Amino acid sequence: MAAATAPLTVDQFLLLPEEEGVRQELVAGEVFTTPPGEQTHEIVKSNFTRELVVCMEHRQLAFVMCGTMYRLSLYDAPQPDVSVILSGRLDPGNTGLIALAPDIAVEVVSSESAKLLLTKVKLYLQHGTRAVWVAYPELRTVFVYEASGVRELSGEQPLEAPEVLSGFRVPVSAFFAGL
Repeated sequence: MAAATAPLTVDQFLLLPEEEGVRQELVAGEVFTTPPGEQTHEIVKSNFTRELVVCMEHRQLAFVMCGTMYRLSLYDAPQPDVSVILSGRLDPGNTGLIALAPDIAVEVVSSESAKLLLTKVKLYLQHGTRAVWVAYPELRTVFVYEASGVRELSGEQPLEAPEVLSGFRVPVSAFFAGL
């Protein structure tokens, strides 16, 4: 019988050796390793980044982060593919992990288990993320998770978050351009 191991804290996790090209995140004290993103994953991630940056370019309402790890609790340090933090929420003197939840987290589904993905969605929302956008490249669909529930969007339906990013309204198909 194998001995149970205690969950890792974020500080313990940060001391682990890093493997080049391997993404690791900590969820509920457990380390999850994700292989490098394949082309489809990276194209969708790039499309989300581009659309968000274009929206924010002149307004300076938010920071668009790519692959940034967040310290959400003692045992949780997830790393969404793309995230948005509204201006004024970051501590300019902080030199460690960002110790707050992003306003929007984007996850592009490629290799994560359904259980891990749903756990991360709930984790983001529990810690104050206002919207989690989960993109399924093969289905060309985005699921929008908010405290009020979940919506499924596809095709020319607009992805928007008026309570978070005023003026951001992009057809879902734009996030799958180039596939």
